[in-house]
Amino acid sequence: MNPPVSSTAPAAPAAAPARGANRCAAVTRALGEAVLGSAPETCDAWLVVEHPGPWPAHGLPTDVPADVAEFIERLPAYRIRPQLVRRPGNRRPVPPHQVYVAYSGGPHGAPVWMEQREVADLRELLDLDVAAVSRGERPNWGTEHREPVLLVCTHGKREPCCAQFGRPTVRTLHAAYGEPVWETTHVGGDRFAANLVALPHGSYHGLVTEPVAAKVGAACLRGEVDLAHYRGRMGLPHAAQAAEWFVRSHTGILTVEAVRTLGHVERADGGTTVDLTAAGRMFRVTVRTARSGCPRLTSCSQGSVTDPDGFVLDELRELSAPAR
Repeated sequence: MNPPVSSTAPAAPAAAPARGANRCAAVTRALGEAVLGSAPETCDAWLVVEHPGPWPAHGLPTDVPADVAEFIERLPAYRIRPQLVRRPGNRRPVPPHQVYVAYSGGPHGAPVWMEQREVADLRELLDLDVAAVSRGERPNWGTEHREPVLLVCTHGKREPCCAQFGRPTVRTLHAAYGEPVWETTHVGGDRFAANLVALPHGSYHGLVTEPVAAKVGAACLRGEVDLAHYRGRMGLPHAAQAAEWFVRSHTGILTVEAVRTLGHVERADGGTTVDLTAAGRMFRVTVRTARSGCPRLTSCSQGSVTDPDGFVLDELRELSAPAR
């Protein structure tokens, strides 16, 4: 059994942008805030629907049929996250609408999958078996899609930073990689703009500015993570995401599917102990939250000041036998 390892999270890139210096994403960079452990934990699956915009700050565009809007608004109750997407630059006319349905593996690493379908009428979405998707079962609503899809939040009406940082990033990614790249609506974590999500795994990367976009995108297309910008996988508890980051940092394992969370226990002292496997090796990791000490707007559109939590590593042990 290896000795315990203690560490703190890495700092975010320190360089602040030349404009918008008071915006939430610029302040995050200036403070050196780490991004790890910050992906949304409330959904396991995705419904991604092409819509050219404009996108309102909240809710759905008015041209979405009422019955389809009601269907989409129910999806979070099934742990399915709906997203609208569009092509960067010269957007293609719709219909047909490109649609992706994906399952990111859930909290215990179930098999991931993604289906794709073009629809002439958005009411075709109503035929999707959302209960099956929420259980991680392929609905056979579309055809299997094996290549990663990259979503970059550019939802400026929701959050100015997402437009300021997201648009140059998505242009760079689209120029480099083409078809897999889409602009998307709000994905969470405004202060980490530009935010990049890779499907089907639901892996989140933050602070993906134009100079690093191609490198981070290349890692995602290989089925890997870029640790300097890796926020975590959607659907996992935040503490488990942080524990995964520390295991990856310790081992150098970057392949998304090579690290899997087995379970976690919240401790009386406020820490969380997480058991993981990493390329066949067993680890037990204890992390705890720590306030940043700098209350601020964590979203330019939020309107209230908070002091966000970060994660600190208390202990990392490699186990000689599977955890019980």
